[in-house]
This record gives sequence, C-alpha cells and structure tokens, in this order.
Amino acid sequence: MDRRRATLADVAREAGVSRSAASRAINGAYGVSDAVRDRVRDVAVELGFEPHGVARALASGRTSAGRRERIEVLIVDPDPDALAVKPFYGRVMTGALRALGDQGIALEVRRVGALPAEDDDPPFGRLLINVPGAAGAAYSRRARTVSLGRSAPGVTFVAPDNDNGGYQAAHHLVSTGRQRIGAVFGPPTPCAQERKAGFLRVMNGAARSVVAVDGDFTRARAYAATRELLAREPRLDAVFASCDVTAMGVLQALREAGRQVPYDIAVVGFDGSALAEAADLSSVYMPVEDEAAAAVRHLLDPALPPAARLPTTLEVRGSS
Repeated sequence: MDRRRATLADVAREAGVSRSAASRAINGAYGVSDAVRDRVRDVAVELGFEPHGVARALASGRTSAGRRERIEVLIVDPDPDALAVKPFYGRVMTGALRALGDQGIALEVRRVGALPAEDDDPPFGRLLINVPGAAGAAYSRRARTVSLGRSAPGVTFVAPDNDNGGYQAAHHLVSTGRQRIGAVFGPPTPCAQERKAGFLRVMNGAARSVVAVDGDFTRARAYAATRELLAREPRLDAVFASCDVTAMGVLQALREAGRQVPYDIAVVGFDGSALAEAADLSSVYMPVEDEAAAAVRHLLDPALPPAARLPTTLEVRGSS
C-alpha cells in the first residue's frame, strides 16, 4: 500500500472500526474509548495517514453549517409544567451536563405529551424518559439511544434499584409498627411498577393488606388519591408515596384532614429530592445525577459496559 495516499477508510479497516470511529479517534473527539483511540492512531502512523482539514471539522462536533452535534433528552410527560414542578428532570440535566463537561456538545431537552410521529432530524444521541418499549426500540434504530429506566428488550438502559427501594420503604413502615398502610403508586411505567412490586413483596410477606390507589406522579392526583384512601380506611396510619412530588400531595391532604405526621400517620416518599429534605420527608434516595451521567457516558462511548442498577437508600426523616 502506498503510505503517502492512505485514506481514512484504510485506517478504519486496518484498525477494525467504523470510518466515523476512526475519524473521532484521530481527532480526539468524543464517542470512542481510550483503547480504540490508541489503536487507530497507531495504525494511522503505520500507514502514514494525514487527516484532511474537512475530516477534522466533521470530527470536532460541528456540521458544515457550523451546527454543533447534540444529545436530546426526550421526555414523555403529559404535564406541561413538568419541568418546573418535578425535580427529577432538573437532576437529570445536572448529571448529563456533568458527563458532557466541556466537549462542546449541545444538550437539547424536549418534553412531549405523546411521541411525535416523525423523526426527521435525529440527534447524535438520545436519552429516553418514560418512552414506551416499542417506541424506544424504534428510536434506538435512528440514533444512539439510552433509556433512563427499562424500555424495550435490546435498548440499553440505566436505572436505580427501584424494587429494592420500594422494599426498604415498606420494611421501614412495617418495622416501626404501622398496621393500616396505604399507598399512592405511580403510573404504568417500568420504574413505578418496580417500586410497587418491591413494596408489595414486604406487605405480602408480613400478611398486611394495603389500601392502594394508582397515581401519576403529580401532586394534584396524589392529593385526590389520599382523600380516597382516608375515605376507604379512616384509621390509616401510614402512606407510601411513589415519588416525592406525590408525597407533597399526600401531605397536603393529610394536613387538611387534621392528621398529624408522624404521630398518627407516617409518610415515606421516593426520589430523595430537595423536596424531601425541605419537607423533612423520609424518602428513598436514588442517585439520579449519577444515572444520567452514566447514560451520557455510554452515548459518548458505546464500548463502555452498561451501568449496573444503581443503589437506592432510605433516608429516614421526621415524617416517619
């Protein structure tokens, strides 16, 4: 082979990587591991390859129009005020930005009530939140994709140990002597269902019946659900709220009903957000920032192994 005329395709073939991966490795861009970067650069030296100016521009994260590549956070949530009232999303942004650092990649946030039918401008990568399984699989075919929480089989995901978090909350309430326990569970998403399963496993093992209502992770629905729980079981002495926003609605309804927390009724939430700390709420802490950062790192370098389930920890405060 004529070393003076080696091409990027030659380097990629010899290194056993795609042409785009070879370009990123040579130009020090994101999206490849250190091992791949070293291998590609060694091959480039052996072949006498010299990067072309256009190739360097493409690998720098900008298109020919000067537009930066981007990672999109796609959130399916029917609440138009979701980004303002649900701390989870802000924590996701914090973790994602930590992982991006100063690499010059844009972070784009899109909240939709329902998934759009068209996807004409797929980004470099996507974080999916509350995206149903079949749709998650479809989106993963258009761009690098990581789901926060389980999606479809074959779609990489990062998630906390929701099941164990629900288990910890239930165990705490049972072990502190609560007898008539209610729950405001979440919507039919994988994370909410995992929390519910862990919680009910303890209740079933302790032969305790649970007065439960399904919620939607909003304060308004939790408020109405708690009023329903009290109507069904006036002697209720504990409530598990499947997220901290839900817990705010629970606390409001209990206060209006004249119930004293924690003396005659205990409340435990889930998320461990700033809301929980401000309200002196016992809550299962999940490391959302670490979850989002791990997802972004995997988008930047798919060679990284997917993160394991991140641990959850019950933080006991004054509400229980």
